[in-house]
Amino acid sequence: MAYGPLGLKPWEFGRLTFGEFKQLADGYHWRTKQEQIATAGFVASIINTCTSRDLKRSVTVDMLLGQESKEKQVKTKDQARAEMKDLLSTVG
Repeated sequence: MAYGPLGLKPWEFGRLTFGEFKQLADGYHWRTKQEQIATAGFVASIINTCTSRDLKRSVTVDMLLGQESKEKQVKTKDQARAEMKDLLSTVG
């Protein structure tokens, strides 16, 4: 980690305290995470705009990063009826 991704020289690494090294490693982890999020944003927009197939739902950044929650929210019959009533009143 010190010599590869962080690019520290042996004498620089030797002068660091454990706390300073942890801060450098945390910063590196944060930067790589931000690069992944930015890349996933570009890819999601390309997939959503350039696909020739109709998607059931649009691709999101969380979906590409594997952070999308798998649980679906269960609606009660009363909630579904209320949503349908609101939709019909809006549409006419």
